[in-house]
Amino acid sequence: MTVIFIVLTIVVILLTAAAFLEVTTEAPVTSRATSAVQEVEVDEEEAEPEPSPVYFATMTHLEGGWTQALQSEFFFDKQASYLRQAYDYAEQYDAVITIESEIPMAEAMIKWDDNLLQEALDRGQGVGTHCDIDPRTTFSTQEIIAEFVARKEAVDALVDPSENLGCAGGGGPSDWYLGAVGAGFTYLDGIVGFHYLAIPVADRPEGWDNRSILQEYYHYAAPADDSRFYPVFVSEVGFEEDATGDLLISAGDIGAIQSIAELDGIEGWEGECDGPCEFTRQDVDVLVKRIKTLVEGRDESRIMKLQVYIATQYYDDPDMEYFFSEMQKLQEEGVIQWASQKQVYEALTAS
Repeated sequence: MTVIFIVLTIVVILLTAAAFLEVTTEAPVTSRATSAVQEVEVDEEEAEPEPSPVYFATMTHLEGGWTQALQSEFFFDKQASYLRQAYDYAEQYDAVITIESEIPMAEAMIKWDDNLLQEALDRGQGVGTHCDIDPRTTFSTQEIIAEFVARKEAVDALVDPSENLGCAGGGGPSDWYLGAVGAGFTYLDGIVGFHYLAIPVADRPEGWDNRSILQEYYHYAAPADDSRFYPVFVSEVGFEEDATGDLLISAGDIGAIQSIAELDGIEGWEGECDGPCEFTRQDVDVLVKRIKTLVEGRDESRIMKLQVYIATQYYDDPDMEYFFSEMQKLQEEGVIQWASQKQVYEALTAS
């Protein structure tokens, strides 16, 4: 009987030990699973949102003063050759440029049967309207709308109106917001000092009275601080952001391409040269430096837009290919993303 009791005792001890070992070997598995879940939760908490893109755009204006385009086929063809050189470079270097036309060249394209704007779209580029409205004349609301409408209709006759959503310029003492929206535009680019003429003096940069703007600051980039690199919607004339607004202020100006070296970060449009500034590789090098500086210090939570102005004749300059090559490098490095003016607008409406 004693032997049986001893045997049973041993069996109980062995069973208890086995159960204990089973629990202790399973426990670490449960601990590791819990730890893995905790690590996933930590990773999700620490994950940062992707930075918003930096769009790089251009403006090339077919000017309102080019009335000779309707009389001289030679003049028209010369401008056409500049633009086709621009399209060639853009295609070669994965760029997207934007051509914005005033009335004379738009009408000349019909007269000479050479639709340069539709060709731009067909070749992957952007188009728009140039609103070279007299900044020294004060128009009534209906008159300023009519000024914008006349220019929009001239370009709409050449391309589908859905491609012609924006206007470059249009600044002056009249209510350019009502004029642009009344004509059917959804964004303005080419924002300069002229646009401040319609804004109360108290809301302008110091010293920017009407006389100073008309004599000196008329082509300075606006808004006159780094806020211009972040497009905003507005619901009235001015640069006050309103998320429910119906007109995008799409500025972002760095300057005219031939003046970048002379400006070197200084506010302005054209550098002070003896006569027109000469476009050189130094302009491109300074532009690259300026872009990198702006991008490094940006607010990554907001879409940034940078742009330069390129007059048609500079596309024929031998150093223009260097510009496109250097911008392509910045795009491949992820610093910028080429976009047309319309594509910038579409990105803002989608965000």
